[in-house]
Amino acid sequence: MNGSGIDVGFNGLGPVLGRALRRIPTWVLILATGLWLLPTTGAFIASLRPRAFGRTSAWWEDLLDPSTWTLESYRIALDSSVNNSFIEGLLNSFSVAIPSVLIPLLIASAAAYAIIYIPFRGSELVLFAILALIAVPIYGVLIPLLQAFVSGVHLTLPFIDKTVTLVPVMGLAGSIAGVWIIHVGTQLPFSIFLLVFAVARVPRSLIETARIDGASELRIYSRVVIPLIAPALAALGVLLFLWAWNDFIVALTIIGANPDAFPATVRFSSIGSLVDGPVPLAMVFIHSSVAIIVFFGLQRHFVRGLHTGIT
Repeated sequence: MNGSGIDVGFNGLGPVLGRALRRIPTWVLILATGLWLLPTTGAFIASLRPRAFGRTSAWWEDLLDPSTWTLESYRIALDSSVNNSFIEGLLNSFSVAIPSVLIPLLIASAAAYAIIYIPFRGSELVLFAILALIAVPIYGVLIPLLQAFVSGVHLTLPFIDKTVTLVPVMGLAGSIAGVWIIHVGTQLPFSIFLLVFAVARVPRSLIETARIDGASELRIYSRVVIPLIAPALAALGVLLFLWAWNDFIVALTIIGANPDAFPATVRFSSIGSLVDGPVPLAMVFIHSSVAIIVFFGLQRHFVRGLHTGIT
């Protein structure tokens, strides 16, 4: 229970999960990890093999023979003169992922601070509504949102037979902006929900002391709360980036007939028909390496942030 009267604690959840995981035998975890990594390992080895080898032998035959490995497929994948479509797809993926991370972090952190430390009537109802929105699947609203982007949202008033435009046509269909706007909107409920737990752990005495010293709510939010919830922000940022970076269906649905705006995940299907052998696999690993770098670069903050959010 925090100072606003909203119960946001899952006390004891961390130790319970820890005890449950410690009961699992080590060999089971090793076996599960090996099975999980087997397809990825096979694809990675195949991407390092010469193109001619893919037609004559299986990837495991070269698993212990690094002398046959080559980076030719990666060179072709990154050569804009040979395959400019993949490079453009990577740039489009960044154009989708960056706003999909920064905007929810900013809005969700401010909303979480307001829910916890700025008393207002109906705060518990707001938190309940956020919980309800988390349950709405993104794929269930894609087509209605696409229709809204294409033709706007209109309401015909009964009795007077008058049509009112609620949302005008903004030309977002077929654009990168339309994709990241949907990511922002659909990920905001989860982002707010996660950060509410992190903000609730900030000592209320710090907030009250800052208010007594004359600090404004904006200054308290930016100078006190944000530094203390930085691990949770990093953890949430990693999740948001992975979701946006690896997205396929939202980009394909919203961008549709504008292939120039497709991110790399959508372009893989067309590139694979133009470039044979291990080159498409090399493109997949180049694309995945960005997400891997982001994850491992923020791994320490990611673990701390998740712990902050659930304990």
